[in-house]
Amino acid sequence: MFKVISFLTLVAVSLAFVSVPNETILSKPRWGHSAVLLNDKLYIYGGKVGTSSKDDPMDTSQNSNQLLILDVSVPFSIKDPAWKLRLVGPRVAYHTISLGGLQNELLVLYGGEYSDVPIPANPLFYYNTSEESPLWIYAGIQDKQPAVNIREHTVVTRFNDSMNYFFGGINTPDPKISAKFQLRDLFKVDTRGNHWNIMNVDINTPPGRFHHTATILSDGKMYIIGGYSVDKLADMNQIYVYDTIVEKWSVQTAVGTLPSARRDHTAVGTHDGKVIIHGGVNQDYTRMFDDIAILDTTKQPYTWKVVKANGVIPTARYSHTATIIGTNMLIAFGYLADNTADNNIHVLDTNTYTWKQSYTPENLEFTKTTLPISMPLISIVTTHGVDGAKFLFILLIGVGLFWFYNRQRRRRILIL
Repeated sequence: MFKVISFLTLVAVSLAFVSVPNETILSKPRWGHSAVLLNDKLYIYGGKVGTSSKDDPMDTSQNSNQLLILDVSVPFSIKDPAWKLRLVGPRVAYHTISLGGLQNELLVLYGGEYSDVPIPANPLFYYNTSEESPLWIYAGIQDKQPAVNIREHTVVTRFNDSMNYFFGGINTPDPKISAKFQLRDLFKVDTRGNHWNIMNVDINTPPGRFHHTATILSDGKMYIIGGYSVDKLADMNQIYVYDTIVEKWSVQTAVGTLPSARRDHTAVGTHDGKVIIHGGVNQDYTRMFDDIAILDTTKQPYTWKVVKANGVIPTARYSHTATIIGTNMLIAFGYLADNTADNNIHVLDTNTYTWKQSYTPENLEFTKTTLPISMPLISIVTTHGVDGAKFLFILLIGVGLFWFYNRQRRRRILIL
């Protein structure tokens, strides 16, 4: 468990970090936000709100500190989702949100573009969803730090031990010179022990990239797809895979009907070994995508298939989020072709590939994130090796002695 005593609360830094009571709201249009599922709730944080145009000097867009919460355990109309609002953290965009903690109860915020408040050189924050009135707290890790000011990177969470894996991104706000500052770093954060591990670069480590996606499947492998690498879009038939169990990279060549090369798209992983991508934009932002493509990792070689979806297809977009919830994929917000953002969500049934007008929970057990009570004890052994095994052995002895003591005490009472 991380050392809470070492954290610095950010209340003194800015009033923007003070939480407010929940209220049902109509969400603002946004892009560059981040989303994560924690059991039966979808959390969306930050992003750009307002209007923006790369050709407009009167850009009024600004970073948001809204935390939107949506209960996905109940049906709702996609035109009227019951968002709950909290204002709890820094104003940020182009960041990542993931899960951590003993029961994956923490939201983990890392990197991004910040505004309004001074931010530490390596911004990693935790938000405890199990507390009634939580605040973001600075992790304050003292280990060797990864590159500072990372944005447009990716993260995945390995649920059995709450390990977070971060890859890529850029460390400059100027996209015109981004090719010079693309990162190929892979590092993991132990959200229980609260420390960094910077992973070694090997022959199969991908070149630097950003605007890509990273998806972890039940096999413990992280799949890197698309994005901008060096000076062009990455090939969609070249899939970089990081095995988080053996801690090695490999490169796979995918066949089939390849989707167009793209950046700033989304991807989700399914329970049966597939990665579904949606949307994105081409290299020079002249074409946006609205298609669905599926990478089947259970086949050798990996196989792409582009799907013609049914129903009302959402407007093409990029810089949005996609979250797998059971067997539904929920698309949220994003940047549209007319220099505006969307404030709507869209739901795709991944069994029939049909866009639906209402959301109904389906197979939520496939995407449950909280661990069984026994899992954290098992993870102590798998994560901390011999020391963890010793701790678990001592704990079991203690439980046995406590049981024996109570049993003998009850016997003495009965004899009396």
